[in-house]
Amino acid sequence: MKKPLTALLLCLPLHGTADAQLMSTPPQLTQEQAQRLMARQMQMMASMFDYRRSRLDFDTTITALVTAAEKQGWKKNQVHDAQAAMKQAGVADSKRVKVVLICPPAFNDKLAKASQGKLPPHPCRFTVFEGRDGKTYVVKMNSTLFAQGLQGEAGKLLSEIAADEEAILKGIAE
Repeated sequence: MKKPLTALLLCLPLHGTADAQLMSTPPQLTQEQAQRLMARQMQMMASMFDYRRSRLDFDTTITALVTAAEKQGWKKNQVHDAQAAMKQAGVADSKRVKVVLICPPAFNDKLAKASQGKLPPHPCRFTVFEGRDGKTYVVKMNSTLFAQGLQGEAGKLLSEIAADEEAILKGIAE
């Protein structure tokens, strides 16, 4: 009785290895299929972010965002100079980029409770950058899109933050 069991145990690792090799082999795609897949992935990624041109210059955009957010009752944490960090890392031709970290008080605690800890914290930030065209842009997470995918209190909270974000951007971004 020991011999069949031993033989079975010896075969299991070999069987698992073969399955792992089969599973790790990526499917072979044609160039056209790969391009379509990449285009769909890029569309998904692009829809995750709300990207808008500012009506204001770079510095005025940051000041206006902070002022508008504070009028909504949000609290500014800090403004991170990403351009300085990139220059320090050796990127010589970096355009201006600042990240405004600002959020409604206790929002992420409410979101964690509403989602029973299943959702990550909301990033609560606006990224302001100077494009290669010299114009100023504002990017934030697309809270409206994420709210549409959620039900219950978590969806309601994300809808509320999306409405606040719209109010903050009104008059600043197109």
